[in-house]
Amino acid sequence: MKELKKEDVVEQLATGQMSRRQFNQSLMALGATMVMMPMGSRSAFAGSDDHPTVFTWEGWDVPELHQPYLAKHGESPNMAIFGDEEEAFAKMRAGFKVDLTQPCTYKVPIWKDAGILEPIDTSRLSTWDDIIPSLKTIPGTYEGNNQYFFPTDWGLTSVLYRADLAPEYVDNESWGLLWDPKYKGRLSMADSLIDGVMVAAIYIGAKDPFNMTDDEMAKTRAALKEQLPLMRYYWTSPADIEQALASGELVATSAWNSSYAALKKEGLDVRYTSPKEGAMTWVCGFCLMSDHDPAKLDRIYDYLDAYASVESGVFALTEYGYGHGNIHAFAKVEQDSPGLLKELGYSVDVNETLNAGIFQAPMGNEPALQAMFEEVKAGM
Repeated sequence: MKELKKEDVVEQLATGQMSRRQFNQSLMALGATMVMMPMGSRSAFAGSDDHPTVFTWEGWDVPELHQPYLAKHGESPNMAIFGDEEEAFAKMRAGFKVDLTQPCTYKVPIWKDAGILEPIDTSRLSTWDDIIPSLKTIPGTYEGNNQYFFPTDWGLTSVLYRADLAPEYVDNESWGLLWDPKYKGRLSMADSLIDGVMVAAIYIGAKDPFNMTDDEMAKTRAALKEQLPLMRYYWTSPADIEQALASGELVATSAWNSSYAALKKEGLDVRYTSPKEGAMTWVCGFCLMSDHDPAKLDRIYDYLDAYASVESGVFALTEYGYGHGNIHAFAKVEQDSPGLLKELGYSVDVNETLNAGIFQAPMGNEPALQAMFEEVKAGM
């Protein structure tokens, strides 16, 4: 077996042979913990003491989502990538220092209680009044007048499938497609508590998927065990399921809006469903870390405003298919590309879309759920 070298890992990332998640996993295997590095020739991503460090998801680090910051400061903030919030939390608790993070709402209360968040001064945000009002008052993201979360991104976790390969599910949409033995070996689901275990909880009809009774947890475990032999794999990168759906390796998977948008652009006959059991609505955004660098506060707020700008929102909607916190971005897309919002699964009335799903919430008994999920994946 060829010896793994750091140079080989970097080359595979640069040439597209490796995802950012795989890249970080490989570096950890080599003894590295985290990197902030240029992507190809994009020198704006190089580390700099002049800029804040933003800890975010793969794909949300792109310059197109903070063009006003680039215009003002000449280069991007320092960007670090996490695979999921559990990974991010563990690294920060272990001493990895960042200024901003970009979790989803269900993690905010946990991070606040851990003492790693500081309230955001919304008076320093020129875009605060442009944010969809209902996103500002999600339980757990604020306390009195203290706002711990700046909502910038939202969308759905739902079933994405090839309608030409599973035509019987057109207009008969259900999470049950991911448990259909007819498609054994051609199904996938996220390797995630929130987008995996909670999907199973919704499928079995848990009254509150995020705070299950013992009986509901047992049924959820049974559903995951039933599903396991039907899975091609549990996915960690949207790019993996997009390629597999495009080739026909997969018929159906759980997915986010971005994968639907990407495959529609390729002309594939895919559907992003409204399952009868309910899709999940997620909202992600920024948190200010309690150990941020005070000398960088002006640039921190410049970055937040840039990300929340109309132009960033238009990019998120048209390129990724994700909803955006700035309500004016939706009007701009409808004005420039009439009908595109509907094609992407959004109503012009954004609240209609937001209220159609099951809002993600903090998970009760999360350690037990994580242990259960790992046992199921191990065949126990």
